[in-house]
Amino acid sequence: MTGGGLLAGVSLAVLCLPGVAHAQDEGLSQEDANKIIVTGSRISSGAPVGATATVLGREEITQSGSITIDRVIKELPQNFDLGVSENSRAQAGGSGNIVYGNTVNLRGIGPYATLVLIDGHRAVNNSRSTDPSVLPTLGVQRIEVVANGASAIYGSDAVAGVVNLIPRRDLDGVEGFARYNTAEDGAFDEWSAGAAFGKIFDRGQVMVAFEHVERSNLSGDDRKFYTSNQLPIGGNDYRVTGCAPGTMIIDGTTYALPDQYTQANAGAITPGTSNRCDSQIGQDLFPQQKYNSLNGTATFEVTDWMELFFDGYYSKRKFRRKGAVISAQLAVPETNAFFVRPPGFTGSSYTIDYSFVNDIPTSETTGSAESWQVSPGVRFNLPFQWQVEALLSYGKTKDFSGSYDGLNRGALAAALASSDPATALDPYGLGRTSQSVLDGLFDQIFLAPTNGELTFYEIGAHGPLFELPGGEVKLAVGYEKQDFTVELGSARGAPTTPISFRTFDRKVDSVYAELLVPIFGAGNATPGLRELELTAAVRYDDYSDAGDTTNPQFGVNWTPFYGLKLRGSYGTSFRAPTIPEIYGNSNALFGQLYQNPSGGAPLLGYTLSGPNLDLGPETATTWSVGADIEPIDRLRISLTYFDVAYDNQVTALLSNLAILAQERQYAGTGVILHDQAARDRIQSLVDQGIPILLRPFPGDDIANVNLFVDGRSLNLGKSITRGIDFNIGYSAEIGKDDVLTLNASGTYITDYKVAVSPVAEQVDQLNLIFQPLKFKARFVANWDHGPLSLRTMISHVGGYTNNVVTPSEKVDSYTPVDLSLTWRVGETFSGPGLEGLELSAEVRNLFDVDPPYVNVAPGPNGSGGYDATAANPIGRQFAVGARVRF
Repeated sequence: MTGGGLLAGVSLAVLCLPGVAHAQDEGLSQEDANKIIVTGSRISSGAPVGATATVLGREEITQSGSITIDRVIKELPQNFDLGVSENSRAQAGGSGNIVYGNTVNLRGIGPYATLVLIDGHRAVNNSRSTDPSVLPTLGVQRIEVVANGASAIYGSDAVAGVVNLIPRRDLDGVEGFARYNTAEDGAFDEWSAGAAFGKIFDRGQVMVAFEHVERSNLSGDDRKFYTSNQLPIGGNDYRVTGCAPGTMIIDGTTYALPDQYTQANAGAITPGTSNRCDSQIGQDLFPQQKYNSLNGTATFEVTDWMELFFDGYYSKRKFRRKGAVISAQLAVPETNAFFVRPPGFTGSSYTIDYSFVNDIPTSETTGSAESWQVSPGVRFNLPFQWQVEALLSYGKTKDFSGSYDGLNRGALAAALASSDPATALDPYGLGRTSQSVLDGLFDQIFLAPTNGELTFYEIGAHGPLFELPGGEVKLAVGYEKQDFTVELGSARGAPTTPISFRTFDRKVDSVYAELLVPIFGAGNATPGLRELELTAAVRYDDYSDAGDTTNPQFGVNWTPFYGLKLRGSYGTSFRAPTIPEIYGNSNALFGQLYQNPSGGAPLLGYTLSGPNLDLGPETATTWSVGADIEPIDRLRISLTYFDVAYDNQVTALLSNLAILAQERQYAGTGVILHDQAARDRIQSLVDQGIPILLRPFPGDDIANVNLFVDGRSLNLGKSITRGIDFNIGYSAEIGKDDVLTLNASGTYITDYKVAVSPVAEQVDQLNLIFQPLKFKARFVANWDHGPLSLRTMISHVGGYTNNVVTPSEKVDSYTPVDLSLTWRVGETFSGPGLEGLELSAEVRNLFDVDPPYVNVAPGPNGSGGYDATAANPIGRQFAVGARVRF
């Protein structure tokens, strides 16, 4: 019985490399272990030649305490929380994250530049990114991470690296767990429970696992640092004038309205004053989530030369997110039933910057992400140690995001103009607007379903060609076919508006080959050349809509003597733009508030979301060198220097509300326009029928608009990322039944330079807010003392620069400490049901470290007084759990 991934897995030899887990799975025989092969290679030779793999096994997944697989991976320093994240959508890829999922962004290179596999094959997704939480934690045996370009092995998306989720095939019995976690102040909690059943028999195995997870929202109202008025903590005042009561604007002069403003006190206003308030009242820092996930595996040896294998999963995640209360600049005509004429005012209308905070609940978005996939396969053992595998994988996904309380601009204009108090809007906030009018004002829908369907075929063969003195020369060859269909749906406007779909197809035909040549090995080792392995791989991909590409990769491992391995790799990578990047998630102008680099209230601008049919593929050249060192027994050190040159990189700026700090870089591109140029561009789009969403023009007049941002996906140039990954592991037996295990890992980025257009100069973006940060690290100490295990994890994000304000601000480092204790009850007491029982307790953020203060305005896409991409806003948390195995 072997692992079921098609030519993908991990050799347990890799688990003994520096910097990776090295505990052998129970129930997995050594013979079976030797059949498993590593992510990053299609030849069963252990670690990927020229690279290294980080492996999180069952023990690490369990000890993590994270409720979903994506959150387990988030603990790795190589993973950056930029773009596709439930708590920050302001970076590249974030605007497409309409269902508030998470994905993997290795080294911060991009959320679409890391390929997520399940058992070595592609998983169906929403044509944007794959959320690892589709598999339950109980159903995953290992998580394998290769932070190295791998397009020659796996094709598109594997620019920064590959994450392979290996489902369980070694469970022989039943395992169940339950866990509850809460913030110290009660503002957040989560719980999870699940069970898995597995059976290993003479000719195979079967396993099924299920989990349910519920995670509450965290409201920004519950965190004092999430505020617009940051003057008391050394920042700017980002409060807006759209309040309740609002701010009157007459000929550019502002007047703060009193709490009760009627004709009786019409003169109780002062020119040059304004009401000031928070812009994001009631908004969630991250949404409420509910997960149901199920997966299964099976293997059956039909004969000694034929084996059937299977993996599959089903997942549905529901979310509910509260947004900020709607505000707008209201053009109030004198026909309004509640109109108040200030003394000396002879005009027919004026503007009131107004918030509906006292009229309606906070806006809300709800939806779900549902997917399933089945992947049966067959494996044949042929003469001369060759093996052929064939796999057919089929899956579907349905994402849905819906809001039902959008502002009806037509109804707003009618209510403002109405002279009948029963049908008029009260713009002075005295509660005189009837509920029926309010219901009619906030009845606009925005529904955005995405349906995906993937059929994936693969047939491959691998085996030895001939014997050299250094070992067997091995070859892997294969063919893959992807047939992907995506439906992008949309419905905007009246509640009865039907959903219209745009359907797109993408077909990919691929062939690949990989060759391993052992020059020196056990048969001919000499001093200084204990082992020397070379590998070469090449892959050709032909896209029906993005052209074709050929990508090679080369690797070398040199072991001059025991305890030292030197390695290197070189290759090219390719990423086809996603279908939503090409055709657009929507086609509209969104009014939104942008961070003002000069300080003060955010600036209202309008950004375009829509298709870009000229969008081209991304390409990259990647190389790395490294060393794996074992200077003494039980001490393992891994160092890797990497270089990724990314060309024609696709950038989407729709959700980047801090873009004005980088305006100089976009000079001449037409991405950012001001004043008349902005109005002309917006007017041309409106004339084409492009709708205005979220915020209408101030005073319903385009003359009040001064900022335009092209938020479509654009090929904007090149990025260069260089740095060092390190991993140090040590374990020691410090007494009878006492084992101490220490691990330190991290990523130190030395260079990150970006040119936003082919002719622009490269600009240093390293260690700037919302960009890859220079230093991230993690230290874990685990002490096993008889039936008790004490685990401490220290996570560190180095300090960086906030350049979205003037002058720039230095942001402090962030170093929370987690502490957990596990008691294996069956090792202390004997009795029915106690043998496999474990109880656990955990404190996260033991010292209740607040996120470092960051001088940035609260926005709808994350952050505000803190950086959502670099710090956790929850604070100290307490958790208890129980796990049983029998």
